[in-house]
Amino acid sequence: MRIAWRSFPSLSLAALCVAIPAHAEPGDATQTTGTAAATVAEPMNIQRINDLRFGRFASPSTASTIQIDPDGTFLPTGEVTASTGMAQPASGRGPAQFLLQQSGKRTGQVDLPTEIILSNGSETMTVTNLTSELTQISKSGRDQVYRLDVGGTLQIEGLQASGYYVGEFDVTVSYN
Repeated sequence: MRIAWRSFPSLSLAALCVAIPAHAEPGDATQTTGTAAATVAEPMNIQRINDLRFGRFASPSTASTIQIDPDGTFLPTGEVTASTGMAQPASGRGPAQFLLQQSGKRTGQVDLPTEIILSNGSETMTVTNLTSELTQISKSGRDQVYRLDVGGTLQIEGLQASGYYVGEFDVTVSYN
């Protein structure tokens, strides 16, 4: 009996086309890219326009106060009331004023100190009850301009030493 071997090339070719899972060789890698982003907000610009001004007065014999409201209302109490009509400095009396310029639609918070210490070099007076009012004065697109008015109450001791009293305070605007 004779056996003939026939070759079937198409069968062997088909056997070679069967999918065999590929195995990654050590050192092979795939790669893609990602993005990192950040936006830095434009800072709010704060500019001082006027200082908080309590004016000129005579030293009272008993404790007195002078209150300046953010709207400019002037209210003296105690013995100092009688001397507040004297000639005033050119700057007059009034609230501190600041101009705040902002780009974008961010919100924020204005923080004031709880008190301000004024000194003439050797003696002091304290400003308490600081209050403020923020008023938008212009808007153009995303840009907004506000005026911040700050008032407070000057605590005057009886027989307060004469002199020019001055003190600084910080106004802080924090973004929300």
